[in-house]
Amino acid sequence: MNNITIIGRIGRDPELRFTTSQMAVANFSVATTRKKGDEEETTWFDCVSFGEQAENYVSSFVKGSRVIVVGRIEIKEYTKKDGTEAKKTQIIVDEAGLSARWKRLTSSNPETNNTGARIQEAFPDSFEEPF
Repeated sequence: MNNITIIGRIGRDPELRFTTSQMAVANFSVATTRKKGDEEETTWFDCVSFGEQAENYVSSFVKGSRVIVVGRIEIKEYTKKDGTEAKKTQIIVDEAGLSARWKRLTSSNPETNNTGARIQEAFPDSFEEPF
């Protein structure tokens, strides 16, 4: 099984581009930091998502946002500008979202001028509880 979950901070605002077939692709990096004794160790992960999901992340994540990312690791082989072969490890995102562990998340609603984290409701207005 190839599955990874990371929790960290967005390193730069996500970048959105489109393939020749007009599929959205978002790239962003996430830094995870852990303490090792008195020192901290930071690991950077390159993340990529596709389609509507990619567009949602670009409009929801900003540099410094604390996020939870779930996906799979992929090793991408490519040719550098100088002609040499190289490999890049990245996370293909299955799911990602803002973390509420250290900060309360609020919905951005233009009617209330709320400047909190940009998230949308997970369920439509017509959702009814099953109980």
